[in-house]
Amino acid sequence: MSDDRKRGGLDMTGDTAEFTAFKPRPSVAPDSLEPARQSADASGFTARHAKPQIDGRKLRASRRTAQLNIAVHPDTKDRFWFLAHATGANSGEEFLQRLLDGFVGKGGE
Repeated sequence: MSDDRKRGGLDMTGDTAEFTAFKPRPSVAPDSLEPARQSADASGFTARHAKPQIDGRKLRASRRTAQLNIAVHPDTKDRFWFLAHATGANSGEEFLQRLLDGFVGKGGE
């Protein structure tokens, strides 16, 4: 590019009085969520609750060589793992064994 091109400038020396009138808007506090909650409760809506987080580090594989894959609904899977953790089972296999032993023990064969 050639150096002989001159850029147009903005002369704002006489406009400083006009710019002093501009002030930032004050920050507005967010509205309360309580009216929305009351409206949702009155309409019968319920909140979605987060699924419990499962720490997968304690579910490490041991000497298991066979895999059992079954298709279940997501609710059934969540219920299985919730009960497994609630009973203190260290793995899904351990909890499944407890379920099978309980089933056989009650004469469910």
